[in-house]
Amino acid sequence: MMRARTRLAFVLAACIVGSAEAAAPFVVGIGDKAPEAAGIVLQGPPGTKLSSLRGKIVLVDFWASYCGPCLQSMPELNAMRAELFREGYAGQFEILSVATDSEVEKARRFLQRVQVDFPVVADQIGIAIQTYKLWRLPATYLVDRRGHVSMIYAGYGPGYTADVKQRVLALLKQPS
Repeated sequence: MMRARTRLAFVLAACIVGSAEAAAPFVVGIGDKAPEAAGIVLQGPPGTKLSSLRGKIVLVDFWASYCGPCLQSMPELNAMRAELFREGYAGQFEILSVATDSEVEKARRFLQRVQVDFPVVADQIGIAIQTYKLWRLPATYLVDRRGHVSMIYAGYGPGYTADVKQRVLALLKQPS
């Protein structure tokens, strides 16, 4: 329990106060190969992780149960995914949602309030926070079919979902 509190305190300090690491927010940049994003599968097929979705356009969305903007963005992303699936992109696009809470039960309770249809994994030990150097939530990475980061979004605001959809469609329309 103490370890989880220490980790949470570090994450909050990096997000709120800032730190030397937070000053250089992204270790993973546009054009880089996206690191693995995985964890305990809360929703979706067993073994779901970023590498299992290779060949698809993937929106990797990092969030936490305490994140107000995450509460707003996730239903919009779910609606965008449903639209794209209705437009015939079900086999070519997916959202992988990664909960960054240290307590899996908090992520489960969040998903009871904010129901989504896409796969969700819980990164309870914080590998994603360290690998991606997450400094703000939600943090969203658009990954192309080859597994490279095409766009990085830090936070959420007006126009977010429309911009994401436009960029996803542009990647979907590129030849494989």
